[in-house]
Amino acid sequence: MKVITYLASGCLVFGLAAFSGMASENNVTASTASIDNVASIIDKMLTAYGGNTLLQANSIKVVDYNKGPWPGEGESPDVPELWRINEELTIDYKNRRKSLLSYRVPRSTLDLEKWVQQGHSTIMYDILHEKYSEESWANFDRLGASLERSSDTLQARRLTSLAAELEYLGDEYFRGRVQQKLMLQHASGERYTYFIDNTSGLIHKILRRHPRAGDMLYVFSNHNTATKLPYARDMNFFVNGQLRLSSVHRDLTLEPDLTAAFSGYAHFTPWGETIDGSEFTAKKLSAGVYQAGKGRALTVFIEQADHYIAMGAAEVLTENFAEIKKLSLQDKPLKYFVVTHHHNANVRGLDNALALGATLVVAKQHQATILKHVTAAQPDNLLLIPERAAFTLGGLMLFDIATAHAQHYLLAYLPSVGMVLAEDHYVTDLKTAKPRIYLDMVRFAQALDELKLDVKTLVDIRGWRQLSMAELRQWTRDFTSKTCPAGYPICMNG
Repeated sequence: MKVITYLASGCLVFGLAAFSGMASENNVTASTASIDNVASIIDKMLTAYGGNTLLQANSIKVVDYNKGPWPGEGESPDVPELWRINEELTIDYKNRRKSLLSYRVPRSTLDLEKWVQQGHSTIMYDILHEKYSEESWANFDRLGASLERSSDTLQARRLTSLAAELEYLGDEYFRGRVQQKLMLQHASGERYTYFIDNTSGLIHKILRRHPRAGDMLYVFSNHNTATKLPYARDMNFFVNGQLRLSSVHRDLTLEPDLTAAFSGYAHFTPWGETIDGSEFTAKKLSAGVYQAGKGRALTVFIEQADHYIAMGAAEVLTENFAEIKKLSLQDKPLKYFVVTHHHNANVRGLDNALALGATLVVAKQHQATILKHVTAAQPDNLLLIPERAAFTLGGLMLFDIATAHAQHYLLAYLPSVGMVLAEDHYVTDLKTAKPRIYLDMVRFAQALDELKLDVKTLVDIRGWRQLSMAELRQWTRDFTSKTCPAGYPICMNG
């Protein structure tokens, strides 16, 4: 069960990428003209961050508790969701292993997890549910990569080994002080610019320019220089000029307790066998209902007499649709694409639906949001579902319901097969076991029960697991709210 991949994309896309620049073959060599300047700047920076104490440290623990807005992920389009993310990362450099304690509060959910990576094995312990899963993707370079990027101290340690690949770009003022700029260019197109104080040698800013995500800016301040390893006590993170994270508490420990960091939980039980979604798949779910895609980029297609209706990932709609037409042997046009709600993953790629000639079916309250995200859309390209109304679209029924996930959410129901189609409320990679239950799922089940539909099967478009209504009812009725257990200061303050 890859719990971390279910979170809103804005957070996890950056967190899963490896801490770039570790291997020189991935970077572009700097010009020789800047080598002398680079060397003197690196020496000054290294001195500011502890010199050999930093370079020769066997292990370091970094703590970063932060909170921030996530635009486009709130209950309604105009108000961002606020997330709290508390993380404690222990890096054992001597034995090349990591441990990450993570506490997240997205929407109505609590996640408290401990990740232990040693050698080729990474185990994720779900502390609130006393379960564990193997997460082989989270190797030494990937686990905790976002936290490493947001630590000025760890960035300083990293830069000392990359001097040959850095280029001096000149000076720039920041808050009235001269900053010397060092640039690291990756062959992938990603570019890092480090702003190092000309006087103190401390890092005050890092600008990460990503080919797809845009500009990500880390701003460091209030440095604690009274310790063996100085660090910034405040960090603010911006994406394309918009604040995304602001530090609440930061700390750094040299040579921390490794026994505690790398201990597991002998009484925890495995979540269970999971579905492998890494390969492209196209299959028939029921009479006239098909699903295609890879990973979470899945689309469902409902065949009608002379056209298709689609829901799900629009970014890969063209490819997914082509495979379904091959599978069904029915070369019918796409007439409608249903946008279940307004969140970022649901509005990306909608131009693809218009290019195929489809009309976008949206909740009336989301009209303005959809038009902002679709470059070629006009009001005539949208079919608006009235507030809290039931709407029939051929053989598909749509209901505008309120969930903990979105104030207006289009639930899709196929009466002919008793199937509910939805997104983001009950997705799981577990083949047969009971998944983790959370409040979003509970509220969804309550709203579904209120409709009094004859439901036999539930499909979350982002996954391949199908649930029965009896399973959903039983699991959500048995739900009890989780609280922070004793002995975990990381979540004691809520």
